[in-house]
Amino acid sequence: MIWGAIGCNLISDLIILNSSINTDVYIKDILKKSKIIDLANQEHGIFNWIFQQDGARPHTSKKTIKYLKKRCMLLDPWPPNSPDLNPIENLWSIMDKRLENRRPDNEENFIQILKEFWDSITWELLENLILSMNKRIQLVINRDGHSINGFY
Repeated sequence: MIWGAIGCNLISDLIILNSSINTDVYIKDILKKSKIIDLANQEHGIFNWIFQQDGARPHTSKKTIKYLKKRCMLLDPWPPNSPDLNPIENLWSIMDKRLENRRPDNEENFIQILKEFWDSITWELLENLILSMNKRIQLVINRDGHSINGFY
């Protein structure tokens, strides 16, 4: 499992886990370990930013929601299957395209390639992804909620 978070003027460490993810693992080994909430609070102020995540079960469990709501504003619920409106999903897509031609020999090489990509992410790329959200939202509205894949 690969996890990373981005935001306006911040990026988490890339977290790679070789175990299944449940609520406790998500809170302890991802949210706490990444320090993303602390980083965002330092950058933007407590409760002056919104945490967005997809609808994976560990993200939407009562325990996770309670944990997050004590620490940040939470965009909840988030519509299922809405990668067009999630900047990190767009970043994963960019990563897939850049890694297309690299063929790792084993898991260790694959992880190294992932880390190299993550460490090469520029602030300009993050800013462009985040600032594109207004246009993306308008395109989805114009398409009556349908995907904008291929339009942007």
